[in-house]
Amino acid sequence: MSTAQVYALQRLAEFQASVQTFTDKGKDALSSNAMAIRRAQDWLQSQLEKWKSEIRHAEEEVIAAKNELARRRMMRIGDNRVDTTEQEKVLRRAQAKLAFAEEKRDNTKRWIRNFPDAVEEYDGQARPFQDMLEHDVLKMVLFLQNKVASLEAYQQGTGGAS
Repeated sequence: MSTAQVYALQRLAEFQASVQTFTDKGKDALSSNAMAIRRAQDWLQSQLEKWKSEIRHAEEEVIAAKNELARRRMMRIGDNRVDTTEQEKVLRRAQAKLAFAEEKRDNTKRWIRNFPDAVEEYDGQARPFQDMLEHDVLKMVLFLQNKVASLEAYQQGTGGAS
């Protein structure tokens, strides 16, 4: 009967531990990504609500500025009209603020519409990795455990050293 020379049993056990560490870190990374996706989705919804609120506030400012401008235009000092330059500036700023908020709301709505497609694309790429971690790597770890156990039993039976 020939004897096998088993010298790297410890290295095989270390490799098995490294594979398990890789699996754990891979699963953690996938979980972190899933949580980040949920946070991003929640953030987009909160941004939509924020911009809707900003629009309501900006609309109120535009109405107030228009009213003030109209009131100033009706004023007269003698036969001369009152200067409305400042009220016109206030109205333009309020209108610009409203346009900015509407643009942000529209962008946020577009991102919300596109978000599920981006998540689906990510899932399509992450799913094979997750399947590999849950099935293939698990089989590899079990295989390595069995081989290490077999080699240890062989070593103990032959009185060999590792």
